[in-house]
Amino acid sequence: MSQHSGLWFGSDVEILFSGWPLGHGYFQFFLALLLVFVISVVAQMCAMTPMTTPKMAARNLIHHAALNGFRTLIAYLVLLCVITFNAGVIIVVLFGHVAGYIGLTLYLKYHFPAPAATPPADDAKA
Repeated sequence: MSQHSGLWFGSDVEILFSGWPLGHGYFQFFLALLLVFVISVVAQMCAMTPMTTPKMAARNLIHHAALNGFRTLIAYLVLLCVITFNAGVIIVVLFGHVAGYIGLTLYLKYHFPAPAATPPADDAKA
């Protein structure tokens, strides 16, 4: 694999693991792009999810610390994908973030709709 000085297109790229999908054909390359897409969707959904509540109990501290570690791991995996400087990989990461945002937003609006606002009472002043 040759070194590139800027953004470039091509399927001869190593993503996340040494030697993969480099030299394994286009199917492995597209499988790697699918993996990058899924990782970036998960990263966006983790970024949109609140981590703490106002009255968080001390027993939940380990649970929240583990979730924070998972969120950080996913963010670093996306970062490692982006630093390949392959424009195709960067575009897939961006599409993954957009899909994650749209997916979680639509899920929240469908399953947790905002309560309907009640009209103010008419205060007839005499």
